[in-house]
Amino acid sequence: MTYEEQYAEASVLFSSFAFANTGLIKSQTLLKLETYNLVMVPWQLGMKRGILLGSFSGNELNFFQRWTGSLASLNLAVQRPDAREPVKIFSRCHISSIGQMKGKEGVGVIVFEWRPLPPDLARVLGEHLDLLSRLRAVHGDLGGKTLPVNPDTGRRLGYNNYAVLRKGQEQHKIALFSLGAACLEFLMPMTAPDQAPGETGSVDLFFLKYRFSVPATIETSSRLPTGVQRVKAGLGFSPELVHILEEYYLSHR
Repeated sequence: MTYEEQYAEASVLFSSFAFANTGLIKSQTLLKLETYNLVMVPWQLGMKRGILLGSFSGNELNFFQRWTGSLASLNLAVQRPDAREPVKIFSRCHISSIGQMKGKEGVGVIVFEWRPLPPDLARVLGEHLDLLSRLRAVHGDLGGKTLPVNPDTGRRLGYNNYAVLRKGQEQHKIALFSLGAACLEFLMPMTAPDQAPGETGSVDLFFLKYRFSVPATIETSSRLPTGVQRVKAGLGFSPELVHILEEYYLSHR
């Protein structure tokens, strides 16, 4: 099967991890609507369609909405690790909609369909989706495996010794002492509210390679004699975290 067939309904959400792995250069995405060149940022790209983000005023959005339903050209650039110069990718696309991102004033969203998808881009997206599939398998293999977070493992992981638990409008700096692909354990200040099992939120993790957020669910929580709270949380799948842990275990072996 070709990548277009294998991942026909899939799309790549462009986090810092996706930009780093695909080599797509964020600042060199140019959408041309007749004589207008719009500097955009990829948000989602799939085998059939894509979504771009850009900075627009309300008047600009109203003006460019006249190109909804028309053809446009899109220029992308990919820096492969084995190439000295970026690979330029040119494509035609059909503009499906142009509007404002909900809750984000000044941010425009342009949805389009490929006419057709360039083969070079299909390969870039397909290889990244292959990596995500492999990392999901690694995530399952790692299971409940954890490692202590101390100065030695922190250095090997590239951990910046900074993490934040977010729940709604609340956010608390936390101190990790155990980390795995599917769970982590941490300490919270004595002033932090009690964490109840089943509550959900996210954890922001800061590494040298990536800064990312992982969905988290509180599993257990208890107070130490000092009043500091010890918490264990289950984690959702994070390609960044699995990639970092996989590299750690490979180098450790």
